[in-house]
Amino acid sequence: MFVYVWKHNDTPFYVGLSKTERRSNPLNVGGRGWLCKQTLAKIGPKNVVVELHIVDTVEEAQLLERSLIEKYGRIQLETGPLTNLRAGGDGAKGMSDAGKLATSKRMTENNPMKNPVTRAKATARMNDPDVKAKFTGANNPAKRPEVQTKIRAKWADPVFREAQRQRKLGKPIHSAESKESRRQALLDPSHPMRNSHVKLNTDPDIKAKRVAALRTPEVQAKISASLKLSWDKRKGLI
Repeated sequence: MFVYVWKHNDTPFYVGLSKTERRSNPLNVGGRGWLCKQTLAKIGPKNVVVELHIVDTVEEAQLLERSLIEKYGRIQLETGPLTNLRAGGDGAKGMSDAGKLATSKRMTENNPMKNPVTRAKATARMNDPDVKAKFTGANNPAKRPEVQTKIRAKWADPVFREAQRQRKLGKPIHSAESKESRRQALLDPSHPMRNSHVKLNTDPDIKAKRVAALRTPEVQAKISASLKLSWDKRKGLI
């Protein structure tokens, strides 16, 4: 656990606690009170000095946060320079179920993409030839060599791969509800993917690319290894 004090010109103006050191960075200001954000904007995140305390348990962190806030005093109570809006010691508990439900409801109701007019405008914009051209072929950021190199390097890291595996372990890939939702969407005659197979199976350029890809030595080697493994399993050799 981390307890941090933000200071400017040796004067503390905010005390907080976090499970991660990243949260103590003044550049990450999300979730702070309005007074803290206002002060930070005036000072500038790069002009903040961070005093960091590391403790072993949540209880120790909460106790230290409360004691530091009481020691320095709060602006709202006219007892000191801190912008904290509360006495501290209640962080790291996570949001309650009622709070999560209220937040979800508020974000859903205020989400502009839930508005049919907004969705229609966004769809029309994304289908604009000029917009499509920006994300097609060589313009697609994911197809740039430097981006692909970074992605491959990331997934080559065994620690990262294991973390991703553990994150998905034991979780169903798709729920029954999501499967049915996608099925109903595909059954809609106006869905653009309804006739995509016609183009994929009749376009000579796409067919040529498929054949060329399947005949590369790398793909042929993968297919051969997969078939051998499958036969070994059927014969009981594995």
